[in-house]
Amino acid sequence: MGELHLFESGAAVTVILGLWIIGITRVQTTLALYGAQSAALGLMTVHLGVLRAEPLLVIVGVAVVAVKGLFAPVYLLIAAKSLGCRRDDGVSISPPIQFFGALTGLALILLLHPLRAALPESALPSVGLLLLGMMVMITRRLALSQIVGFLMLENGIFLYTIGQPHTMPMVVEIGVLMDVLAGVMLAGLLAFKINKTFEHIDVTELKELRG
Repeated sequence: MGELHLFESGAAVTVILGLWIIGITRVQTTLALYGAQSAALGLMTVHLGVLRAEPLLVIVGVAVVAVKGLFAPVYLLIAAKSLGCRRDDGVSISPPIQFFGALTGLALILLLHPLRAALPESALPSVGLLLLGMMVMITRRLALSQIVGFLMLENGIFLYTIGQPHTMPMVVEIGVLMDVLAGVMLAGLLAFKINKTFEHIDVTELKELRG
C-alpha cells in the first residue's frame, strides 16, 4: 500500500468515526469511538513511519495508540462511571440533525473550489476533523463530552502534521502527547470537582454562578 493511499484510507476512517461520534449521545460509546479513532491514527502513523524509514515516527505512533487510544478513553470511562454519566441527553441540537449538518459541511469542504485551491488535499480531512471536534464542543452539555470534542480537535491537528512530507520533530510531538495526557487527567479531576460541588457536570448550569 502506497503512502498516499494509506494516508487517504486512514484519514477517511478517522473522519467516519468522528461523524459517528456526532450522531450519538451515549457517553460509553462516544469514548470507545474516540479510542478507536485515536488508535487508527496511531497505527497509520506507525505504518507511515515504516514506509518513510523514520523510526521516531513509529515511536510517536505507538505512543498515540497507548496514550490516546487506550489510556485517555479508559480513564474518562472510569470517570464517567464514577459520576454516573450514561448519556448526554441535553444536547442543544439533536444528534440526527448534527450528523446531517456535519455531513453537509464536509461535502461543502470537498466541493467548494476556493477552499480546495487554498488548502492541499492532504489537509481537507484534517479540517473536517477539526470542525467535527468543534461541533461536539459547542453542542454538548456534559463536561466529559466536551473533553472528547477537544481531543477530537487535537486529533485533527495531529492528522494534518503526519500528512505533511516533513513531520514535526519528535520532541514537539511527544510534548503534545504529554500535554494531552496531563489535560485529560486534569479534566477528569475537574469533572469530579464540578460534580461534587454542583451534583452534576452539565456545563450550561454553571450560569448560576453569574452575579
